[in-house]
Amino acid sequence: MAYSLLVNTTPEERRVALVEGSNLREFYSERRYDRGLVGNIYKGRVLRVMPGMDASFVEIGIGKAGFLQDRTPLSGDESNGDSHDGPSATTPVVRGAAPEVGQDILVQVSRDAAGSKGPRMTTELSLAGRTLVFLPGTPVVGVSRRIVDEGERERLRSSVQDMLPRGSGAVLRTASLERPEQELSDDLSFLMTLWERIKRYADDVAVPALVHEDLDLLLRTARDMITDECAGVQVDSEEDYDRLLQFVDSFMPHMNELVKRYQGDLPLFESLGLDTAVSCLLDRTVWLKSGGSIVIDHTEALTAIDVNTGRYTGKGDPEETILKTNLEAAREIAEQLRLRNIGGIVVVDFIDMRDAEFRDRVHQAFVGHLAMDKAHSDVMPMSRLGLVELTRKRLREGVFPHMTETCPYCDGRGWIRSVEQVCADIVRKVALELRSGRVRGLRVLAHARVVETLIETYRTSLADMEAQSGKPIRLVRMDDLHVEGYSIRRDP
Repeated sequence: MAYSLLVNTTPEERRVALVEGSNLREFYSERRYDRGLVGNIYKGRVLRVMPGMDASFVEIGIGKAGFLQDRTPLSGDESNGDSHDGPSATTPVVRGAAPEVGQDILVQVSRDAAGSKGPRMTTELSLAGRTLVFLPGTPVVGVSRRIVDEGERERLRSSVQDMLPRGSGAVLRTASLERPEQELSDDLSFLMTLWERIKRYADDVAVPALVHEDLDLLLRTARDMITDECAGVQVDSEEDYDRLLQFVDSFMPHMNELVKRYQGDLPLFESLGLDTAVSCLLDRTVWLKSGGSIVIDHTEALTAIDVNTGRYTGKGDPEETILKTNLEAAREIAEQLRLRNIGGIVVVDFIDMRDAEFRDRVHQAFVGHLAMDKAHSDVMPMSRLGLVELTRKRLREGVFPHMTETCPYCDGRGWIRSVEQVCADIVRKVALELRSGRVRGLRVLAHARVVETLIETYRTSLADMEAQSGKPIRLVRMDDLHVEGYSIRRDP
C-alpha cells in the first residue's frame, strides 16, 4: 500500500511519521542532543574478556563500556546468505579469534544503551547505502527477502559480485529492485571509498574514538523509506527541506519530485490529527473495534501482550466470538509491533480456543499480518493454551524506552505496597521496639496517608500497646516521605 512520510522539526526534536491513508503506521523521533548510537563505528579497546560467554567489554569513550558478542554471521531482514568465498582482508578482528584485553578493535553499535547496560556492539561492520549494504569484512552476498523473483535476485547478485574486494560482501536491499547496474555500481563504489576513508582515519586516531557516525533521522528516512511505494514526503522546516532535497538529488534524482515543503497554517502533525495518535503510543490498553482489547506490558526480558474479549460478547456461538476477537487482535498486534517498533522476544496470549482449526486460522492470519512488516519476525506455532512466541528484529530503539523513564516512586515495578500493608509493618515493629526496657517512648514518622490509616484502623492496637508498656507512641505526619517509607525513633 502506498504511504506518505511527514517530517516535523523543532530546534530540540525531529519526528517522522509514516502514514497509510489517514492511519499512522510507523513513528520515529530523534532529539537534537540524543541521536542514539546505532550504526556508529568506534575504535575501541578491550577492557575485559569473558571466555565462558564468548563476549567482552570494550571502551569506546561514551561513559559506558560496550558489550561485544559476535556469535553468528550477519543475518536478518536484508540478508539471504549466499556465500562468497575468500579470507577476510578488512575485518578488524580475525574471524573465530577471541579479542584480547588491551587490544584495539573497530566495533559498530548494533543496539543502544538501555538503563545500566552499555550499547551492544559487533565487529561485523556494515555501511548502508541507498540500494545495498557493504560488508567490509563479511564475505557474503545476499538479497532482500522481500525480492522474491529468482531471476531478479540472480541479476542483483551477479551485478555486484565481481566488484567486491576479496573478503568483503554486500546485501542488496529492497530498494535495489529493478534498478540499473550502473546505479548499484555507483552506490557500491561510494561505500567502498567511504570504508577506505574510515580505515585511514582509524589508523591515525587515538583510542577510544568515533570514526564514523551514521546518518541522522532525516537522511536515514530518505535512504531507507523513500521507495517506489512512497507517495510523497512533506517537510515543515525550510532547512530540512533543503537538506533532504539535496540528498535525494544526489542519490535518487528520479524521486526528487516527491519532496514537498509543507506550507499549511496548522502544525504539520496537528493538521492530520497525528499528535493524538502519537500520544496513544504509550497506552497500555489498545481497544479493538469489536469492543475487545489487547494489553501490552514491557518487561526486562520480553514484551507480553494479552488479548481480552472485553465488552464484546457476540450474539451466537462463544467459540465464534472468541475466534473473531482473536483474528481482529492478530491484525492489531502486528500493527502495534510495527508502530511502537517493539523488538526482541514477544509473547502473545490469545484467548483460549478449543478447536485446533480455529487456532491454526488465527496463527496463519497473525503470520500473514507480520509479513507486511519490513522488520523480520520468527513466529513459533501456537500452543494449546493460545500462546504464540515470536522474535522481531530490533531495527532501532522502540517508542517505549525512548519516550519513558523509570517511575521514581515505584522504581519501575508498576505498583507500591498498600497503605494498610505499610501500617501493619509499622505496628509489628513498634511492638518489637516496646519490648526493649530502655525505650521511654516512640515516634513514628510516616506519610500523611499512613498516619491517617494508623489512626483510623490501628487506633485500638496502638492504644493497647501504650497501656501495656506504659510508654507513649506519637504519630508524626511527613508529607515528603514516600508512602512506603517510615521511621520509628526512640524518644531521648
